[in-house]
Amino acid sequence: MADASLARRYARALLQLGQSSGSVDLFANDLGRFGVTLDAGGGQLRAVFENPGLSLAERRGVLDAVLARLGLAPMVQNFLRLLLDKNRFFALADIERAYLAMADELSGRVRARVRTARALDVAGQADVQRALSSATGKHVLVQFSVDASLIGGMVAQVGDKVYDASVATRLAHLQHTLSSAGTTAEA
Repeated sequence: MADASLARRYARALLQLGQSSGSVDLFANDLGRFGVTLDAGGGQLRAVFENPGLSLAERRGVLDAVLARLGLAPMVQNFLRLLLDKNRFFALADIERAYLAMADELSGRVRARVRTARALDVAGQADVQRALSSATGKHVLVQFSVDASLIGGMVAQVGDKVYDASVATRLAHLQHTLSSAGTTAEA
């Protein structure tokens, strides 16, 4: 993990550029697309950019070729070139996370991860999103995943808050309560 203050400084600078051009969400999307591209194929492309054995000119040539194919916003392209030139590419994932957090705060939205025992249909996902939006007072962007170990119910993480309504957790609490009651009864 890169130095958090370094990531925030770069993210804030890009956010200010995005605000001045009305492209905050476009820049977030472009950073995400570039990050996915870097991690494709086991992260081989990321390794190229972080390889000190390659000259800056070689890495710049690879970056320019990738950027030409992706068609990212010119300011994002220049930002990525700056990171490469300043040898800060190692911090890109942290910069992207910081940028997304700042952009979300600016837009009054929050991201959530919801794990359910079974896949939810579209209506169920919409219900969960509405409930989380109501609970937080913000627009919630939800990433859903399936976790069969929950047995039933769901676990939602919104920022640093966790809402756990899973059967597995309820059973664990019940087991703890019963074992505590058994210990008290024996005394």
